[in-house]
Amino acid sequence: MQKILELSTKKSIHPPIEIVVDGKAYVNNPLSHALIDELKKHEKAALAGDVNALYAQVRALYPIPATVLNKLDMRDIKTLLEYTMKKAFGMDEKPTEVEKEEKKE
Repeated sequence: MQKILELSTKKSIHPPIEIVVDGKAYVNNPLSHALIDELKKHEKAALAGDVNALYAQVRALYPIPATVLNKLDMRDIKTLLEYTMKKAFGMDEKPTEVEKEEKKE
């Protein structure tokens, strides 16, 4: 008998992408079409170096309070976005800064 792929709009079959900021764990918002559209809305500006666009992308991806997010170094924001995209899309590009540090340990 053929196995059926059963999907849900309430919970993905894929594990969430988890990050930790100041000891508190956050999991990504569902990577829906609407969320991807929100990310794309800020993509051009983010790639051009607009820091506000980078932070907007993180706000779309994770439920991190603005009071916490605004204290993060913008380089950490960039690393967070790279890490998330790599995990979300299984990219096998160069390792992120986090992964480089993990290898050193």
